[in-house]
Amino acid sequence: MNKTNIIITGEDYDYGFNELKAMDVNIFHYPMIYTLGVDINIHPNMYNYIIFTSKNGVKYFLKNVSTSINSNIKFICIGKKTAEVLKRNNLNPDIVVRRNYSKFMCNEIKNMGISKNKKLLLIQGNLAKKELFECLSESLDVDHKIVYTTNPVEEKIDDLNKKIENENSYVVFTSPSTFNSFINKYNLKKNIISIGNTTTDHIRDKGFEPLMTAKMQSYEGISNSIIEYLNKKINHELS
Repeated sequence: MNKTNIIITGEDYDYGFNELKAMDVNIFHYPMIYTLGVDINIHPNMYNYIIFTSKNGVKYFLKNVSTSINSNIKFICIGKKTAEVLKRNNLNPDIVVRRNYSKFMCNEIKNMGISKNKKLLLIQGNLAKKELFECLSESLDVDHKIVYTTNPVEEKIDDLNKKIENENSYVVFTSPSTFNSFINKYNLKKNIISIGNTTTDHIRDKGFEPLMTAKMQSYEGISNSIIEYLNKKINHELS
């Protein structure tokens, strides 16, 4: 019987998948996208609050700041991973929004009671939807800066073609851009795993149906969902 393969398509990942490896599952990393910084000057001390929606936002923001950052600036970010990147760069995340969806983030920020005379800066990549900026702009003074671009990997890898032909291979998509890049190069029919609702909706719009959507929008959530699925599959085969 072929071993189970999990194929990760994001640019990078920082989760060990140790529980899956203990189940004799192979983890392969075939990035379908890469990011590049946008060369712009950012004057952070013009702002009272700076909002990050991804780890890459923090990374490329720090490469573009034109001066040291005042200690009284407050940072708002999505998720613990983004918060960890801030901490590693000696910046304190004042508010960490748990749900990585624009409407939830917008509502949480609006409910913070930020004065209308405060100035906010939203940091994002070029593929980010406009909903968050538009929602915040309804009641707050917000600037929007694009600090990086997301680009598809062009090279096609023969070895990956062989792996996805294996019926025990599962392909993990962490964004619509990873899915687009993948299906432009490879023949994918089933065993699709999505990190969250936004990615799942996009996959369905393209005419595909995910096998599963992670209950928690993270690599840990993906791992837990795969483990649950594989255990049910093993129990079914043994019964």
